[in-house]
Amino acid sequence: MQYRPLGKTGKEISVISFGGMRFRPEDYKKDHQICADILHRAQELGVNYIDTAPDYCGDHSEDIVGLAMRQIRGKRPYVSTKCGLWMAKTAQKAYEQVQRSRDRLSVDTIDFYYMWCLMSPKDYQRMVVPGGLYEGLLRAQQDGLIGHICSSVHMDSADMKPIIDDGRSEAILLGYNALNFAFRRKGLTDCHRAGLGTVAMNPLGGGIIPRSGEQFAFLKNSPEESIVHAALRFLIGHKEITAALPGPSTIAELEECVAAADLAHTISEETFAHLAKHLKSELNTLCTSCAYCDKCPIDLPIVKFLDMYNQYLLGEDPKNMPGKLEATWGITPADAAKCTQCGICEPLCTQKLPIMERLKEIASWSCGVN
Repeated sequence: MQYRPLGKTGKEISVISFGGMRFRPEDYKKDHQICADILHRAQELGVNYIDTAPDYCGDHSEDIVGLAMRQIRGKRPYVSTKCGLWMAKTAQKAYEQVQRSRDRLSVDTIDFYYMWCLMSPKDYQRMVVPGGLYEGLLRAQQDGLIGHICSSVHMDSADMKPIIDDGRSEAILLGYNALNFAFRRKGLTDCHRAGLGTVAMNPLGGGIIPRSGEQFAFLKNSPEESIVHAALRFLIGHKEITAALPGPSTIAELEECVAAADLAHTISEETFAHLAKHLKSELNTLCTSCAYCDKCPIDLPIVKFLDMYNQYLLGEDPKNMPGKLEATWGITPADAAKCTQCGICEPLCTQKLPIMERLKEIASWSCGVN
């Protein structure tokens, strides 16, 4: 395993770290120990940074990490978690949220704490107002509950500039992968120039890249190379990236991800230019299945519909989509037509996708219209 300094925090983290967002429901609903065992194996393989958040995995993730922390012998991994505006708008509420997460994680100090789900500069300004969320985190840091205050962003490069420039964040967690690097690299480079640590979330595009290996074969060094290895090798080949944060749901997936740590090499500008030629702008708008939008008042399975829309963007003939929808998810384009266009889902989308418009388009597939 390789380790890199996380900005100016004074801490080095593993280039392949662990995202605690994608444990399997059939595992954590049965026994948290099944998931904690994956974290123990991660530590054995040299992973020393675990990221989680309230609400991940149906609000089980922090408890899973806490169980693993109580069982670990020797030096524990660094742990990070998060707080968003929907959880705490005031300093007091933010402080209480830190206390709650610290207790669930079974640590004395949360090493890295993220201002969560920043989707616009306006979100950030709401967090740093006097008496707001940031003030509560600062107080928690002064009291030893938090080690370092960071930001988790879902923004274009230009929108990230106020966060980078004002100096409140010591590290940035951002969505960056082989789907979107050509569209988001400037923000990453700006973080690096400012001395901020950078952790790449969704490094496998929420599973899109492994499931669509043929479309991303251009990342491979050889036909035999695993697409997972190729995608992670590509990321940790960036000098600007401290760590990639895959979310393995099994020990086998974890081991495949960690094996990529030994494959890194520096990527030249010529290589970036070559790889960027393979990207279409549509790839920057693929749904990563984070499920933040899953608040539909009539319980439409939005993530399942968008998963199928990904396949459409990746080149699947729309004539095939009704059959694939039913075979894969047991739903039909007619179900998408039930959308009331209430608009609740779209502000929740971290990628700012036009969800309602996509549901309309999916509904049209049943009529043979695209």
